[in-house]
Amino acid sequence: MKKQDILTPIGLILAVGLILFGSMQGDTSLSIFFDPASIAITIGGSFAAVLITFSSEDLKKLFKIIKLSFTSSNIYKMDLVDQFKELSRKVRKDGVLTIEDEVSEIEDDFLRRGLELVIDGMDVETINEILELEMLEVENSYDKGSRIFKVWGTYAPAFGMIGTLIGLIQMLADMGTPDVIASGMSKALITTFYGALLSNIVLNPIGFNIQNKGQKEIDYREMMLCGITSIQNGDSTRIIEEKLITFLNTEEKLKYYDRVVEDKDGDRDAA
Repeated sequence: MKKQDILTPIGLILAVGLILFGSMQGDTSLSIFFDPASIAITIGGSFAAVLITFSSEDLKKLFKIIKLSFTSSNIYKMDLVDQFKELSRKVRKDGVLTIEDEVSEIEDDFLRRGLELVIDGMDVETINEILELEMLEVENSYDKGSRIFKVWGTYAPAFGMIGTLIGLIQMLADMGTPDVIASGMSKALITTFYGALLSNIVLNPIGFNIQNKGQKEIDYREMMLCGITSIQNGDSTRIIEEKLITFLNTEEKLKYYDRVVEDKDGDRDAA
């Protein structure tokens, strides 16, 4: 299950806003920063290089990959610990079939599928093998998406430099005509500007955004895999809890232990 990632659009809007603010500081119009030929060279040329680099199968997923950068997982590791503790108690008390209805309502496909394999009675080695293959496929998908944008981010400044060279050649070819000199110098500077802008505001940030989200997704799934195999092994609720706590960072561990203490105090007060 995914939720909207507000930081990505905020970052893009803030970056563009600051560039526009800087561009307006002066007596010139913003129109001087617009040049169709430079846009064609920088954006069109760099995208053409991406078409050469990657296969059609890779590029078919481009819009899906872009969507990933604007969403994030709504899974919380502390909630996963609680969820597996509850599942473990039910399994140890009444058997694995008692969680069948609960498992069918789980939104996360990976977690639901893993627990369904447990309910079906598959051995731990088989479950581990199946789910690790699924994790590898997810990891490859994120890595490939990240690589597309990072490679594109390296091409954009290069094509900006190509545009700069074109502008300089045009300018030097006819030094006696002021209009040609002005046009050539404008193209020489603006294409470099477009290349740096495209690379550092859009392409590379999105590439690293997707890479980071892919790593988080794998971290979540490794935690789920640990819980799933622990339930199938028949580990006690305490052991499962201790195993899953190792996936929490320091801050999450402190919050988790504080919550456990509060729950115990609440139970004593209720008694």
